[in-house]
Amino acid sequence: WYPLEFLYEFANAVMAEDMGEMLEYRHLIKRPKYRDTWSKAFGKEIGQLAQGQKGVVEGTNALFFIPLADVPMDRKQNITYAGICANYREEKEDPNRIRITLGGNLVNYPGNVGTGTADMLTVKLLLNRVFSTPNAKFMSLDISNFYLMAPMDRYEYVRKNLDDFPEDIIEEYKLRDIADSNGCVIAECRKCVYGLPRSGISANEYLEKRLNEHGYYQSNYTNGLWMHKTRPIQFALAIDDFGIKYVNFEDVQHLKNALTAINPENGKPMIDVTEDIKGERFVGLHMDWEYNKRLVHVSISGYVATALTRFQHPTPNKPQNQPYPHNPKKYGQTAQYAEPIDDSLALDKGDK
Repeated sequence: WYPLEFLYEFANAVMAEDMGEMLEYRHLIKRPKYRDTWSKAFGKEIGQLAQGQKGVVEGTNALFFIPLADVPMDRKQNITYAGICANYREEKEDPNRIRITLGGNLVNYPGNVGTGTADMLTVKLLLNRVFSTPNAKFMSLDISNFYLMAPMDRYEYVRKNLDDFPEDIIEEYKLRDIADSNGCVIAECRKCVYGLPRSGISANEYLEKRLNEHGYYQSNYTNGLWMHKTRPIQFALAIDDFGIKYVNFEDVQHLKNALTAINPENGKPMIDVTEDIKGERFVGLHMDWEYNKRLVHVSISGYVATALTRFQHPTPNKPQNQPYPHNPKKYGQTAQYAEPIDDSLALDKGDK
């Protein structure tokens, strides 16, 4: 099974609160209730990928808008498309998230594009490791714009219809002046962008280099499991989420300092970090810790309620808090047998 949060993101859609419908960006901007929120989210994403949006977000210079004539002749056949992915991420600072995802199937990259990440088994073993290590605790870190920092060894190109852009972005970047005869705008990708085949491994190599410089290394046997040469700290890395087992909080600070070191090019931190010191959320899981009892309660908050809304399941007159009817205990019997399966035909209206 997968968390519904993952399924929504995989489908590039958001669930409507009232009817439980799955709405993509093209549906959201047609409904007055959602149009303003998600149009602003799309503009913010463009600003973040490009050179910023005034008063909203700083840019990462991952994308530069250019005329079609500036695309090298030998690369025009590899111009790809861009999808607009909308999803709601409760644990993020800004939960209404738009991600521009490039069509990697049209990009012909000749090099290696595979990268490993922590799986659910690694995460569960790390949680158990917290209780087997004296005085250990758990917390999580989330790094922002992780993909958008890593440089690429060659540029890629993407085409998007001018009509898809919010008006304020069109005006700020003067996109009408560089749109082609078909009403499309070309962007040059100079850093990693979501969806490019090379993005995952390039971003991972960029992060690995930064961590190696400060004494951190990845296990040779388990993808996504990291340790330090001298400090008693371990963490599971799932894309841009760090689940950290630590004994001394100064070790966590050492890791944060390694991630947020100042970029000499602009005098700003290399990577923005958000921390959850209580370790309550990691990779979509909610965790309640009872260190004195050596227990952690792992759940996906709101999973059932969200599913009931999504599938429009009516509330039963008599609550049933399990997927099957309850068989009452029969006291005095040494063995409790399961009820046999009733395969008799259901009565029609005339027989009832």
